[in-house]
Amino acid sequence: MKRLEASARRAIATVQEWTRSERSQGMTEFALIAPVILLLTFGIIDFGRGLYFYITLQQAANEGARVAVRASYFIDPNGAFHTWPTDADVASAVQAHAVTEVLANPCPNGPIPNGGNPVGSAQLPASNTGWIFVTDPSTAGNGVPNGPRGGLGTLPAPGPGCNAITPAVGNEPIKVTLWFNFQPLTPLIQQVVGNKIVITAYAVYRAEYSN
Repeated sequence: MKRLEASARRAIATVQEWTRSERSQGMTEFALIAPVILLLTFGIIDFGRGLYFYITLQQAANEGARVAVRASYFIDPNGAFHTWPTDADVASAVQAHAVTEVLANPCPNGPIPNGGNPVGSAQLPASNTGWIFVTDPSTAGNGVPNGPRGGLGTLPAPGPGCNAITPAVGNEPIKVTLWFNFQPLTPLIQQVVGNKIVITAYAVYRAEYSN
């Protein structure tokens, strides 16, 4: 009888020891794999955010270009009516469609930095903000005409190094280009890429003005 009890106790002790060992092993394995799972999860989230921003910006660029080339009546922010679209109208249309992005106009009519290539450009928007350019169809945005017929509108005059606006008057093509500096949420990805993931979008429409 005593031998049976001793055997039972040894069996129970063996099971408990095995259970503790399995639990410890499971916790160790989870500790090793959890960072990888979290990195993959947040990486998928960042990819989704980037895709969302790209689609939103492309739609905004199309709407901005559509506003730039059409001939119709507009109401500026001061409530005044005018016939021809302006850079300010284009910027307003773009911002209205890019509701989650903060966009500005450092050189609204070009040139676009680094010849129009954000890779390696010394000039980039701040993190999670963007720039709007209304130019001719060239990559660098350095040609003419480079804006809608109504001119700048309520936007301030271009600063040093920026092109003065030369409005289109007939059926010339006008290009709206957007640069958006996308910052991932995942800290490890941020460290790897820094603040240099620039999402670009553009649209080129031909003006529909009547002289």
